[in-house]
Amino acid sequence: MKGNFTALVILFMTIFISTSCLNDDDDYVYYDDTVITSFSVSTAKHHLHLVSSTGGDSVVTTTMSLSGYKFYIDHSSRVIYNPDSLPYGVDARKLICVINTLNSGSVYIKSTTSDSVMYVSGNDSLDFSVPRELQVASQSYNALRKYTVKVNVHQEDGDVFHWHSLPASDALRGMSALRMLCVGGKVMALGSDGNATYVFVNDNGVWSMATPDFNHALAADAYRGAVVKDDMLYLCDGDNIIRSADGSAWHTAGTSTGVRRLVAASRFRLFGYDAEGRMMASGDNGETWAACDIDDDKALLPDGETAYAITPLATNLLTDRVTLVGSYAEAHDNGLCVWGKIDEGGEYSQDQPWAYYNVTSDNKHVIPSLSGIGMESYDRALMLFGMDAESVPAFYRSSDGGITWREDTTLVVPDNFCTDEEKPLKAAYTVDDDNFIWLVNVSEGKTWKGRFNRLGWREEQKEFTE
Repeated sequence: MKGNFTALVILFMTIFISTSCLNDDDDYVYYDDTVITSFSVSTAKHHLHLVSSTGGDSVVTTTMSLSGYKFYIDHSSRVIYNPDSLPYGVDARKLICVINTLNSGSVYIKSTTSDSVMYVSGNDSLDFSVPRELQVASQSYNALRKYTVKVNVHQEDGDVFHWHSLPASDALRGMSALRMLCVGGKVMALGSDGNATYVFVNDNGVWSMATPDFNHALAADAYRGAVVKDDMLYLCDGDNIIRSADGSAWHTAGTSTGVRRLVAASRFRLFGYDAEGRMMASGDNGETWAACDIDDDKALLPDGETAYAITPLATNLLTDRVTLVGSYAEAHDNGLCVWGKIDEGGEYSQDQPWAYYNVTSDNKHVIPSLSGIGMESYDRALMLFGMDAESVPAFYRSSDGGITWREDTTLVVPDNFCTDEEKPLKAAYTVDDDNFIWLVNVSEGKTWKGRFNRLGWREEQKEFTE
């Protein structure tokens, strides 16, 4: 009898526990709201084009991890996209994606050919070669939210450089020397025929000569001292400093300054030489000048051909690194030399001296001896153009601020840059505001422009406000 009673108690306890569990299921909360909280591509197929040493072309397919590419969700417009495009060669038709939702919502992808939808699991290979609609349903299925997903993939190899030929110019062909600059988004050139300096402006690929609004000619060597500051072109005109935004309308910025040649400019100051060869600086756009501190003999300052570049420092919004490269008018053992200055524009900034970059014995990549030099800050480095003793033109890159230099093997002059071997090569180059490199063969009056593909890619929006 006692055994039967124990069995009966166990039976009732089992029924009670089972009933309690059933009641708990009845009380389960199914959420009515949900959104996509994150979207990413974990892996994809990547097709890499390879060229063998014999010129043969082949395609190698690998699996690439893409979790580092961030996708942004604009909930107001219900658009999901990646501002930094996936690498060139990624197959957007087969992407493994990770999609997270609020309150465990279910994700579906709409067909590209009908209104039917398919449930998305974590291992599905999805086609995002075109914009696709994702639908996220709440647990209660009382709410449905739709998103358009645009997966951006680069359609061109970012490291490929293309040159484009522009119309030839008879006016440039008559110059014996040329210096190019970008002024307020417009490419300008100053050329000398040996008697005077002339100003040229390029408009949609065509060069034209500007007509300055003063009644005298610029000195034959005035082109050598052209610098740019605040979207204005600055020159020495005798003992005066003049400036212009378009090459035609000129204004006197400083009179009887004692400065005989401008050599560089930062965002905050102009730099030039006085009659004694001292480095001078002006913080008021050329009106007044004061001698600069230098850390070595001023005889080492270049007084032949010069080129400069400014690099705003990423660590300080009001600081520029100014790099000056040049040669000497008379024979000198050092060939080309490099000077640098940290120039600060803050209210309490300290004036830093110009520093001479001494070439040490362990530096195996010194700046080469070049003529026809031009230098720009380009693609996170200093890019120097010039011609060697055999008049062979080339680009040289320095990634350490001008200490070491290597010939750039990716950026090379156009194949047909020189066609007239009877004429001595004269050339000039600059970089415009759209990262296009401009290159002119002055001897033949021919102009090219080009850039690395990635430097022309548009930057997508990354911040949103309601």
